[in-house]
Amino acid sequence: MAYSNFTKNNSWQNLTSTEFTSGSQRSVPSLIEYINYIFLPVTISIGLSGNLITIFIMKSRNFSLKPSSYLLICLAISDTVLLLTQPFNKAFFIDLIGTDLRAFHDVICKLYFVIRRFSKMTSSWFVVGLCIERFIAVWFPLRAKFVVTKRVVFIGIIVVYLTIVVFTGCWSYASQVVSGKCHPDVYDRTNAAARERFGAMLRAGSCLYSIIPMVILVILTPCIVVKMFQQNQKRLVMAGPVYNTVKDDGRVTAMLFGVVIAYIISVLPITVLHNAAFELKISAFASNDEGFNLFREVSQLLEQLNYSLNFFLYVMTSYRFRSVFRDFFTCRNYSLRKSSPMVVSLKARSSTHATRAL
Repeated sequence: MAYSNFTKNNSWQNLTSTEFTSGSQRSVPSLIEYINYIFLPVTISIGLSGNLITIFIMKSRNFSLKPSSYLLICLAISDTVLLLTQPFNKAFFIDLIGTDLRAFHDVICKLYFVIRRFSKMTSSWFVVGLCIERFIAVWFPLRAKFVVTKRVVFIGIIVVYLTIVVFTGCWSYASQVVSGKCHPDVYDRTNAAARERFGAMLRAGSCLYSIIPMVILVILTPCIVVKMFQQNQKRLVMAGPVYNTVKDDGRVTAMLFGVVIAYIISVLPITVLHNAAFELKISAFASNDEGFNLFREVSQLLEQLNYSLNFFLYVMTSYRFRSVFRDFFTCRNYSLRKSSPMVVSLKARSSTHATRAL
């Protein structure tokens, strides 16, 4: 049977796992479990709240006119979906509820990993989209409004969605229920053809998820830094509204830098984890190697933190975001912000007519 070797490996790993439940080695997984008990609900709560607030703020009149707001909304949605799927992928949560809810059927198992991979990959590409938008805005400010339009952004979002949903659907062949657990990497590790097929999907997935986005970010971000440095030199000479415009643009770029740095630090370890598991011919979620499991838990913690931090990066680096958030949170001037330009125009005209009548 194609999966007999995998089942045997799991049986061997379950048998040898008792060796790690005694002695001082048990303190490491116990510490990780205690951290997960606190870290998981805290990051999910903070991440969900921050992402929902981000969506509301991006829909406000201050941001809705910017094409990049749609990328930020899609990024917040992808991060939210991933955070909601996170508990079902944690071993301590499965042990806590007593069953793997994903393992009721192979279809549910496949659907879970399609949604999880889809949200992770789309999140990466929306960060890339923000970086490209900033690159065009900084290097070609006069052409940015004609190049980065809502129509172009919508087309890019649709292309990203269609490409990734097709790829994750094809990769779902390896998501199977084995021994009552849902695994994303079920294949015969002794079969060269099966191993090569899964390896090709893993390498392609790694490229879509982190490698290609990371290369683009590493190339474009220094270019943005150089251009921003040149603009900072001009600020010493320029003044008035032009200075304010450049200053606001610099804050938006600083926000992107924070997102990019957090992305690289948080995403790279999980990519290394899955590729290392493939090279070692073990399952990333069914290994009993103490060091590998510790690295897996730390990688997941960093990845989980990445999808909860974006809101705080916006707050720390964008004055306009902080201003809208403060008004939204305190309900101050909210009715004025929601008023449309047509209403404001009508009010201005009425006041003008009243003045003329006097």
